[in-house]
Amino acid sequence: MEYFRLTDLAKNDCKKENFKDARRNFELAFEKNVFPLGHDLSYALFTADKLKDDQWARDIAEKLAKGGIPLRYFVKFKKNKWYKEFESDFQNYAEHFKEHFDLEIKNRFLQISKDDSDFTDKYHEWRERKIELPIQELIDGATSVLTDFKDFNIEYGFPNELKMGYNYVRQKNRIEPYKIDVLMIHIYQMGTRLFKDDIHSFVCSGSFHSSFEKTIERIHGFGDSTGIEQEMKARYEKFRGTE
Repeated sequence: MEYFRLTDLAKNDCKKENFKDARRNFELAFEKNVFPLGHDLSYALFTADKLKDDQWARDIAEKLAKGGIPLRYFVKFKKNKWYKEFESDFQNYAEHFKEHFDLEIKNRFLQISKDDSDFTDKYHEWRERKIELPIQELIDGATSVLTDFKDFNIEYGFPNELKMGYNYVRQKNRIEPYKIDVLMIHIYQMGTRLFKDDIHSFVCSGSFHSSFEKTIERIHGFGDSTGIEQEMKARYEKFRGTE
């Protein structure tokens, strides 16, 4: 997608401190008929701040606030000319988020993502022989994440920022992408090639970066990708020599 090509260029310009080029590429990207992603907007806001472009900074901040980013994130800009008016209007942006996005969808996805992370950590502890787990516990752990994600998709459809709003990580005071790609990679590694024929459409909806299509094609576990149980048996054979 052209959107991703342009935002990649813009973020690379930021790293090189070529902020005028970054602004041009961000503006071209945001003109595309797509929902601008929160991580990209955070870079654009940084760019606007560096260029002292108060109007553009205010416009970007408004988009982020309407997408669910709390006022706490913007306090770093409180000395800027645009901030005072932005702060006074912030409640309107917060109301916009409540009216146009579903917080339940966001919270449910974040819980599935956390469960996936917790299980992955436990699995690696087992693989490294820091702990011992019966094979059924590994099967059940991976199955629970997969089932919850399938249920999520049945109820809400595939996750993206257009549905959930932006992902603000309070501990880091940062805007980050949702770990949808990480979750899908883990599911593929655990033996299930979920939504294999739908990846391109998910890229077009903003759920994944355009490079994800090639990335996910290369992802395999240790088994034959016929399911979690077969995958876990293959892993037990590899790392313990027995089921």
